[in-house]
Amino acid sequence: MTPQRLLAALALVFALAHAPFLATSLEDIDSVNFALGLRHFDVADHRPHPPGYPVYIALGKVTKAVAGTLTSGAESSLDARALSVLSLLAGVVSIGLLYAVFCCLGKPKGLPPPVEWPTGGDKPLGLSGLPTGGDKPLGLSIPWHTLDVAAFSATVITVSCPLFWYLAVRPMSDLPGLAFALAAQACLLLAWRRQAPAPDGDTRLTPAVTAASGRMIVIGALLAAISIGMRSQCAWLTLPLLMLVLADRIGRGVAGALIGSAMTFTIGGLLWGIPLLVASGGLNAYLTALGAQAGGDFTSGEMLYQTPTPRVAAFALLRTFVGPWDSTPLAVAVLALAAIGLVQLAMRDRRSLAAVIALGGPYFLFHLAFQDTAFIRYALPLIPIVSFLAVRGVMLVSVPAVPVMAAVVSVWAVVIASPVLVAYGAEASPTVRVLSAMQAEARVSPPGALAMHQTFRRPLEAETIGFAPQLASPPRLEWLELEKYWREGHTEPVWFLADPVRSDLALIDPMSRRDAIEITWPLVARPAFGGMRPSSVRWYKMPAPGWFAEEGWALTPETSGMARLRGHGPELGPITAWVRRRSTATRVLVGGRNLGGPKDPSARFTLAIDDAPLPSWDAAPGFFLRAFDIPAGRLSGPGEFARLTIRSTAVTGSAIIPTSIEQFDLQAPDTTMWGYDSGWQEAEYNPASGVWRWTSDRATLRILGPPIARTVTLSIESPLKYFDTPPHVRVSAGDRELAASTVSDGVDWTFDVPADALAATGGLLTVSTDKTFVPVERGGSPDPRRLGLRIFYVHVLPKASNSLTP
Repeated sequence: MTPQRLLAALALVFALAHAPFLATSLEDIDSVNFALGLRHFDVADHRPHPPGYPVYIALGKVTKAVAGTLTSGAESSLDARALSVLSLLAGVVSIGLLYAVFCCLGKPKGLPPPVEWPTGGDKPLGLSGLPTGGDKPLGLSIPWHTLDVAAFSATVITVSCPLFWYLAVRPMSDLPGLAFALAAQACLLLAWRRQAPAPDGDTRLTPAVTAASGRMIVIGALLAAISIGMRSQCAWLTLPLLMLVLADRIGRGVAGALIGSAMTFTIGGLLWGIPLLVASGGLNAYLTALGAQAGGDFTSGEMLYQTPTPRVAAFALLRTFVGPWDSTPLAVAVLALAAIGLVQLAMRDRRSLAAVIALGGPYFLFHLAFQDTAFIRYALPLIPIVSFLAVRGVMLVSVPAVPVMAAVVSVWAVVIASPVLVAYGAEASPTVRVLSAMQAEARVSPPGALAMHQTFRRPLEAETIGFAPQLASPPRLEWLELEKYWREGHTEPVWFLADPVRSDLALIDPMSRRDAIEITWPLVARPAFGGMRPSSVRWYKMPAPGWFAEEGWALTPETSGMARLRGHGPELGPITAWVRRRSTATRVLVGGRNLGGPKDPSARFTLAIDDAPLPSWDAAPGFFLRAFDIPAGRLSGPGEFARLTIRSTAVTGSAIIPTSIEQFDLQAPDTTMWGYDSGWQEAEYNPASGVWRWTSDRATLRILGPPIARTVTLSIESPLKYFDTPPHVRVSAGDRELAASTVSDGVDWTFDVPADALAATGGLLTVSTDKTFVPVERGGSPDPRRLGLRIFYVHVLPKASNSLTP
């Protein structure tokens, strides 16, 4: 079978394996931006996001126009289908381009004699397909007449890599961008091989070879420029190789190649650059949009240039080289072979090594330092390099073993990827699924308004809503729009789409947040799907709350950060919560910190309702938790809401003592409330894990409410991340042990608390552990706290109840 037929067969199998599982919805914020760009191109409005992807959008419009004549449905579904078809076409085309690139990358030296594979050809096959002697070849240097088994094997490994496999159906620009870059690389590598020294070391080029090489250089430069309009990162995949090929011609006709490539590169750039600037409103408007996007990109996520630590570098390397294979054992096997191949190139084939470095080195450094490696798809351009090196690693040991290794790796990879691909094609994104559920329920009982975190504002722009007015979603201040809605007198339920990793809704009465549904996409647990946004959504159906807070409250690390950023805090002026009027008695639970130093004075906190003070309390530097009753009638008065304020002042002196209110709730006395009392560290947060608190060796929970039995759940991270042996954890009420366990794995530990045990201690439960550590004593971290258990959440329920108290 000829190489053309074999590659065509591979492309057909690849297409048939993917066509049934094309994306049915827009599943990432980038795909949403691309879809909006198909409808109306406006880079300043992120249609799509800068730098604009003009070539990708142009091809997407063509694909959408064709798809629109063949299928029907919602516009967002059509957008998703069109862009995913473009990805699949790019994957199919990439098969031939990869083969061309691998054929040109170099002929092994110092290996066992090449094997003549039984393909019907008449020439011995090296990795390059070049004749082994005689004059330099003038042809394409790609063995289309006989099969270069090593190049084909590297192609098969690349396209079966799970990340490549998945991106062939996702409505994203990654694979189309790679396909254009591969086209440019193939042309430039053809020139590179034609310029290679003869077997006798002669570096002179005949006029025919000079002309043929020059043609490939100028075509490669044109394709490189177009590829940058497809995806800007392609600059790192093509320009270094172009410079290498031009440098290799110094003294051998470089001037003509340099002038020609500069002209075609400029033409290619102008083909998309001029329309881009015109559509963007001119150069200044475009640069403004680009600067804003760059500012956001380089300040979000975890990038090595921001945090140049061994930990961040290690995670970046794992995500870059292990994540794409979606299986650690598979990744280890391929990477081990690639490491051997890299050594082989360094020792025996320096020219091919130079080409490999130009192909992947600059992009690798850029990716590692300036891209958020949590987005595993950014590692796609490095997969061909790893696959090529893995083949060279096998060839160092046994050339005939190359196709066997390729078959094993590709089958292994496809077995891993195929079930995931089926799951991807069978289910819409969480945003689309929750919207469908809301539309169905709204036909029966529509909400008064729809609100959401900023994360979901953009995805819903691509969908049709129509069942309720939408509240604004100012970034990081979304809850303030809810406050305005309620203060305007609205009592109809609000449906709120929340990002589960956000915590600002803690500023709203927890009793109004009990009706919640979370819709997730299990695919995000797969390493190769890392970085999908949004990956889950929590739908709250909120009745009118009993209270809600304004700015200045530090109830979570997120709200604390916003309070400090915007200059609010109890020591700077009263912080306000609005409490719904009622004639009955209520109970308040309030906790926080005096953030002063050990020698600073105590802070006096004063809680007032409608500017009338209630009992105040003093707090020395450190944590505090207080509970007190508000008598019946105290919350009565004109209007829908009473104004509750808390402020702090120094007990002595005039200096401002920094303070924070970190816990707050107000409920009827027969409602269960609970808070973190002594022994708990402050709340912490990161986007990957959410919010957590550490215990010390003993940490106390205070539970308030009616004298009934309760069930408590602690979500504990595996202590073996911090200790060599599992700790013994004990829960007690006074001297009475209620539960005990040796905790080795991460668990949701649930136990019952009898009513009489709580009554005997005034509602206090103590969680103790026999193992603690101080980070600063272990080196690295300057953290001086004594830490025991890392707790992600605590739930307190009436016993035998299924309703969680947040």
